[in-house]
Amino acid sequence: MCFLLDIECLVAEYRQKAGTELWEKIQGMIEKSYVVIPILTVNGVKSDWVNKEITMAKTLNKKFIPIVENVVKDDIPDVLKGKEYVPYVTDNYAETLIKVTLQLKDMKRNDVGFATNC
Repeated sequence: MCFLLDIECLVAEYRQKAGTELWEKIQGMIEKSYVVIPILTVNGVKSDWVNKEITMAKTLNKKFIPIVENVVKDDIPDVLKGKEYVPYVTDNYAETLIKVTLQLKDMKRNDVGFATNC
């Protein structure tokens, strides 16, 4: 729970249940989410999982707040091309987190459909 914004952030790695089908779990989390925050790093843009998650979220018309590492900004998935993004500052994680938090706060204030799950 992000107490400052009164939203719940779903992170698959923190909700592990042995024996659960991973894709079904991720699918369910994306379906429950209002906004998806893909983190596109050198490894992230090459990840089949990340691309599959982004495609599913786009199919479900989810909103995105992409976080993009500068070295991969030309390699982002087609689904996210042309969208503004939060720069991933590798030597200052706090700056990136603050920018994402401000984006979420702005969405919560302005989007009628914003739910408690982000």
